Amino acid sequence: MAEDYAPCDSINDSLNMKEGANDLLVVCFGEMLIDFVPPVCGLSLAEAPSFKTAPGGAPANVAVGISRLGGSSAFIGKLGDDDFGHMLSDILKQNKVDNSGVRFDSTARTALAFITLRDDGEREFLFFRHPSADMLLQESELDVNLLEQARIFHYGSISLISEPCRSSHIAAMRIAKKSGSILSYDPNLRLALWPSAEAAREGIMSIWDQADVIKVF
Repeated sequence: MAEDYAPCDSINDSLNMKEGANDLLVVCFGEMLIDFVPPVCGLSLAEAPSFKTAPGGAPANVAVGISRLGGSSAFIGKLGDDDFGHMLSDILKQNKVDNSGVRFDSTARTALAFITLRDDGEREFLFFRHPSADMLLQESELDVNLLEQARIFHYGSISLISEPCRSSHIAAMRIAKKSGSILSYDPNLRLALWPSAEAAREGIMSIWDQADVIKVF
């Protein structure tokens, strides 16, 4: 499948079209949520004595990581118009991530996830998204200007699970690609969120061949 992806030299040429690597804007798209994490490992969720809150969501984590490493990043997604949602948006700002692409929904809450690390090294997840605000991002709410500035557009697969976010995701990819962005894809499989394993495979693979870079491990 190697011939389906841009070679490193081609990617480097695209990156060098901008003036200096530090001027590159990485726009991350998708979910941002509250993780509830127990203070100790090796327990099931039911056994955990308590939980502490932490910001989560793979695309948002990438945006914060890039900023902390000295890069330029932005996040596009939707949060609940609630205390958790505004806290997460502020966390982006505190970490120097452009949060101008964040939208708030008054009809749905910010997504929650309870996570623990079991004795066997596997993580256990329990999600609350019925629906959550990130699932309700409309195409009309996309920050087109931000997408057109992106040199790299990074996204996952959770935003492909349901409408209207799926259509917004596809539209954002189209805008970014048309503007010359490199498309970076983290499949980030979370089977519990999909209707079935087959639906997950079909959804994840539906945009596979459009990416320039895919995170697989």
